[in-house]
Amino acid sequence: MGWTFVNNYDGGGVRVFLDREFTSENDAGKWEIVKSALVQMRSYYAACRWTDKNAKTVRVFAMVVLVRFNPRDREGLTLGWKQMSEDMGPCADECPLAILDLLDCVEENSAAGEWRARVRAFHARRKNAPKPGDVIIFRQPLKFSDGSSGTRFRCERHGHRGRAWRNLETGGLCRISNIARRDYRLEAPERAP
Repeated sequence: MGWTFVNNYDGGGVRVFLDREFTSENDAGKWEIVKSALVQMRSYYAACRWTDKNAKTVRVFAMVVLVRFNPRDREGLTLGWKQMSEDMGPCADECPLAILDLLDCVEENSAAGEWRARVRAFHARRKNAPKPGDVIIFRQPLKFSDGSSGTRFRCERHGHRGRAWRNLETGGLCRISNIARRDYRLEAPERAP
């Protein structure tokens, strides 16, 4: 499916708007949003209940929607989305676990099962994210716009809730985006004798 853009977004909240957009009923069945979440204004996830009126069956599956929100669009197309189901094996994998727990069971080797495993792995990496004081080592050197590079970094507190990374090879302080998606290992802390 392609992207859908609207110019009639009413400003009542993107998540609420998409909840209404994906709730419908016709002669074949009924779609209801059981629970939804908008993650960083770029991905919408929902547990969607499909009630098939003819077969008298009910199925709860994940709906994944990529979101583009541009309130200053010159043409007035302020909200766009591209929807897919978990059966399509979407790349977006930041679905909240509370939504994942509401879904019906699927086969592990199916596209939906593989997507759910990626979502759970993403949350496991976030849960075990480095804390201030931890030293991480990347498999491949990271290169920065100032020409420096490095593989060993120490996590430091930056501001109220932020994190920065001290390059232990150059001493420079930098930011590393998407740390939960990068390939690194924690360096074992030195033990006192």
